[in-house]
Amino acid sequence: MTRPSVFAAFSFFILLAPARGQNAGLTLDQIVQKHTAALGGADKLKAIQTVVITGGASLRDGQIGMPITIRIKRPALMRMDMHLQERTFVESFDGTTGWVINSFSGSNTPQKMSQEDAASALDNTDLFEGSLVDYKAKGSSLDLLGKEPVDDKSAYKLKITKKSGAVEFLYLDVGSFLPIKTSGKRKQLGQEMDYESAPSNYKAVNGVMIPFTIRQKINGRDAMELNITQVDVNVPIDDSIFRMPEQPHDAH
Repeated sequence: MTRPSVFAAFSFFILLAPARGQNAGLTLDQIVQKHTAALGGADKLKAIQTVVITGGASLRDGQIGMPITIRIKRPALMRMDMHLQERTFVESFDGTTGWVINSFSGSNTPQKMSQEDAASALDNTDLFEGSLVDYKAKGSSLDLLGKEPVDDKSAYKLKITKKSGAVEFLYLDVGSFLPIKTSGKRKQLGQEMDYESAPSNYKAVNGVMIPFTIRQKINGRDAMELNITQVDVNVPIDDSIFRMPEQPHDAH
């Protein structure tokens, strides 16, 4: 089972922005400022300490559907759970260590992520603000590559080079400043793959716009569609659920 990176895909929390036509000739700094303001402002974003997302994941063009729960907690803790009958897929990161349980591969034993997968998880801990807000403080660099059509919309194309060296391309709608596509390359299980996420169906939750539909592609093929049914913010989450379970030692 190929692991879609929901964490990377769910890095979009946006408010409504100025109308189309007011954005001609914007500089990179102005785009980032408008984007940050569109998020609701630093105070609103920092007020969100935890998020619990529930919904359904559809794979293989709808042939497989399963419930999904994503838990996120500052500063860099996250966990995703998917279930299908008696099988379970868990991906978690406790801020330092990443681990996976994938009973679809025939084992319920937690497995530690590779260094590459853990680095990718760490790169994608900007789940509240996204990659642009405070990008300099995060050690990232940013380039504006102009405008590019995405489906039937015109979008600013931004290149984000993260502290780890990973590169991500973010496309912002020129009118709403909502992200409409993210793309890049990621290593998983030792193999490099192209990924693409397309968020849509934005709804307001506690003053922040969240995409309730996210479509993902891996190597140009449809991988998963996430449809969110509920988002709860600032609910208590125990740190222990993010840690890799200890395995019992065999008695001799």
